[in-house]
Amino acid sequence: MAVDILKISKDAREAAKIYPDVINASIGMFYDEDKAIGGMPTVSNAIKNLTDEEILPYPAVDGGTLFKKNLLTWVFGPYESTIKDHLHVNACATPGGSGAIAATFSVFTKPEEAIFVSDIRWQYERFADRAKLSCFEHELFDGDGFNLKSFKERLDELCLRQHRVIVVVNDPCHNPTGFTLSEKEFLSILDILNSKVNNDIVFLYDLAYLEFSHEENNRKKLSFLPKLEKHVTSVIAFSGSKTFGVYGLRLGAAIYLGKDEKRIANIHMAYVNEARGSWSATPTASIELFNKFSMIENQKAFHHDLDKINTLVQKRSQLFISQAKAIGLKTHPFRSGFYTVVLTKDPENDYLKLAEHRIFAVPMNGGVRFALCSLSLKEIDGLPLKIKTILNL
Repeated sequence: MAVDILKISKDAREAAKIYPDVINASIGMFYDEDKAIGGMPTVSNAIKNLTDEEILPYPAVDGGTLFKKNLLTWVFGPYESTIKDHLHVNACATPGGSGAIAATFSVFTKPEEAIFVSDIRWQYERFADRAKLSCFEHELFDGDGFNLKSFKERLDELCLRQHRVIVVVNDPCHNPTGFTLSEKEFLSILDILNSKVNNDIVFLYDLAYLEFSHEENNRKKLSFLPKLEKHVTSVIAFSGSKTFGVYGLRLGAAIYLGKDEKRIANIHMAYVNEARGSWSATPTASIELFNKFSMIENQKAFHHDLDKINTLVQKRSQLFISQAKAIGLKTHPFRSGFYTVVLTKDPENDYLKLAEHRIFAVPMNGGVRFALCSLSLKEIDGLPLKIKTILNL
């Protein structure tokens, strides 16, 4: 469902200039309880203290050696050595996780091909349209869990139609549902990918919300990637913009991993070429900001801010979900993250009905998405009942 989320958010901001009771649950940006954006003083201060030399010059197109070294350490955490021992790895800086996704579609596909996505998802079709691709869907849920049967059967179908297939998995903290795969489900997905030995599989692992997962170990699933066979290339879409709460200061990366050294080298050249021909280079300020927070001495303060945000976002989510359950307002299975989806029969009209009552949210396949990360506890308290009443659910 192609809707303009940024326009919905703009409409909400315009309405807020007139009405004091506007609830803007349209866009995935963290606001604190006083409705101030960001919530990370350490990041804000670091940006203000960047020097001209850290802002003005051109960076390396792929981010540079230091950036890539820091990136792999940050993303892989305690599993960096294990992953590097079993896989060849390289990376390219991108303008946000969105840049990594767009570049991946461009690098690995031909026009008229399809990408493999879930029926409930973020707006991957916008990037697919740019690359002249279609979306081939599997069902995301089977009850409260991941629908492995649909995933396998539909992937079987697509693999008969085309040799190379990009398989998109958004985890943890799935946008828009807040669902997170269990380790068992993740391993089952890898087993299915390994079974497609006659195909060239690109596993696009979109972990934009990695830092906001409430799993006991939010990086353990990455340690399973060496289990993938040679015909599977993994591409991790990393979002620094979400990690550091600097949504307009675009920072991301594509990290590509595989068992064929030459193939990874060729893929790296393709990403650098795509970057140079599309956005030229990721902002130097973004790269330098990431490098600063990769330094051990700066991480304690950053994680202090991040933990505060994580605790508050989870508290907001639990308040909404508990009140929704109490009145029978149905949502998709939620674990953690920025969003949840209220199930409705007519999302395209239902979000407009809500907007008439100055509640701004985003229509999705099967329901309406609410960005709880941007709402205060006061705004969330009672919101499920308002939604149920307005939509007569």
